[in-house]
Amino acid sequence: MRKILLITGFLILSMSIMAQDIAISVDAPSTAVAGQGFRIVYSVNSTDGRFQPPVFDRSFTISGPQTSSSRNVQWINGEVSAVSTTAFIYYVVASETGRFTVPPAQYVTKKVTVTSSPLEIEVVSEGTAVTPSAATAGQGQGQGQQPSPAGGAEVSLRMIMSDNTVYVGQPVTVTLKLLTRINLSGINDLKYPDFKGFLREDIETPPLKSLQQEMIGGVEYGTGVLQKFILFPQVPGEIKIDPVMITAMIQQRSSGGDPFFDNFFSNVTTVPRTVSSGAVTVNVKPLPSPQPSDFYGAVGSFEVSSSLNKTDIEVNDALTYTVTLKGSGNLSLAGTPVISFPQGIEKYDPKINIKSAGPGTDTKTYEYLLIPRNTGTFELPPLSYTVFDIRQQKYVTFRTEGYKINVTGSSGNGEAVNTPAFVPGDDVKYLGQDIRFIRGDELSLTTDATPLVESMAYWLWFLFALLAAAAVLLVRREHIRRNADLQGVRNRKAARVARNRLSKANTYLSGNKPEMVHEELARALWGYLGDKLSIPLADLTRENCYNALRSRTIDEKVLSELDGILTACEYSRYSQSGESESPASLFKRTVDLIKKLENLLS
Repeated sequence: MRKILLITGFLILSMSIMAQDIAISVDAPSTAVAGQGFRIVYSVNSTDGRFQPPVFDRSFTISGPQTSSSRNVQWINGEVSAVSTTAFIYYVVASETGRFTVPPAQYVTKKVTVTSSPLEIEVVSEGTAVTPSAATAGQGQGQGQQPSPAGGAEVSLRMIMSDNTVYVGQPVTVTLKLLTRINLSGINDLKYPDFKGFLREDIETPPLKSLQQEMIGGVEYGTGVLQKFILFPQVPGEIKIDPVMITAMIQQRSSGGDPFFDNFFSNVTTVPRTVSSGAVTVNVKPLPSPQPSDFYGAVGSFEVSSSLNKTDIEVNDALTYTVTLKGSGNLSLAGTPVISFPQGIEKYDPKINIKSAGPGTDTKTYEYLLIPRNTGTFELPPLSYTVFDIRQQKYVTFRTEGYKINVTGSSGNGEAVNTPAFVPGDDVKYLGQDIRFIRGDELSLTTDATPLVESMAYWLWFLFALLAAAAVLLVRREHIRRNADLQGVRNRKAARVARNRLSKANTYLSGNKPEMVHEELARALWGYLGDKLSIPLADLTRENCYNALRSRTIDEKVLSELDGILTACEYSRYSQSGESESPASLFKRTVDLIKKLENLLS
């Protein structure tokens, strides 16, 4: 009884000591920047429990946890001590500013449950000064690690705007730039916001294959451009652009905590981390009012010109009138000019082309196809086109030259076209010989012959199609049923398989390979007998084959021939060539025997 009490007390004391030894430590920054990633690391000096993470705030984007375990064995003064550690690493991106409290985490074992202390993290906006101690917390403390600049992010994404104060319609060039101080194995999942109040147009950007070294805030970064695009603001006001997010594949070393051998025995793992660019606000100013009537939405620095491919033309021939808008700005959104062409000239919708020849030299052309339908002299009036010039911050009106077109009276058939004077308000005008009047005389309409559905041929074809479908269905069902009988399939294909092997044996015979001929002949016979007599490979012996053939009333002469060929094949493989039957003779005997068996067993 005393021993039992002593053992029980010792176990209770050991459990209390173990409970006191297990603890959770937390490593995280006290201050973070909105849109930039940081780490929260929970370390437990145990490996046999279950970790229960805290409930993070909804504004946090969480990746992880990445779990790593280590065991450190020490020998001090003849005593051996072992310490096991488990680390749970969370990668966090906060999208909102403010002070946040992360609840405690728990580590549950069979004997005890321990709880960590809560965390207080202040999230500030981008550009706010952050103390180096707070910025570098939770980023790892490896030897030779450089201090982080303001913001303290190992990997960050910047959304660089060409201008933050623009007019409605003025293009804004946006550059997504990646900055990193650690090794990356790739970039995944580039996610754009919805860009409310903007139209987006992507710029062709070469894929990022290598990074350029750049000093930023006294720290060397690897930088590269991920994507460029253009935003066209559509409404005035202060518009907030939500962050662009990517998933960076980060290469990290995992080790056992040994200061001497970590660099040699550590492993490199790839960990996904969400990186955000941070929100950007653009001040969009409205265009001045009132807007001119010939303003079609072009905002930028432009020049307007026009051209006509010819001024002397014959009636009903075509000519091209081109309006060119050249410069830099929102060319893709610039509207089509409204042109009043004189009566007697037929106009088609313009063909629009946009070409880029370099920065500031983009062109947009409107090509109008014109066909004069009357003879005479026509005047194309000057074109008035107004743009909003960004440099001058006012409307600028361009006026092109007018043109005179001389239309002769010679059409394609050489006859002059005489047309009456145009009367305003007429809905229909005589245009040469283009109009053909509707036939006005009385027509006699008769019904067609008997409808198709009432004819006998229709129903006969319908019945034939129905019977053909039924026949195809029955044949298909029978084919499926026969193929389901695997043994029957083997039986039906036995002769074909044997012929294939005999053909292979004939090839060896032509190539003067007698030993291969004997082997292939034996395979042909044994394979044919197994398939035709439904004998499994494991039971395929001479005795079983002879009994099966006798049960099917096969003549003993045939059995004797079969036995002789099998014996000759086996004997020829081990005897000298001069002492056995020739391969050609044995091949002919085998072919004749298989033909005879096929006739008797079918």
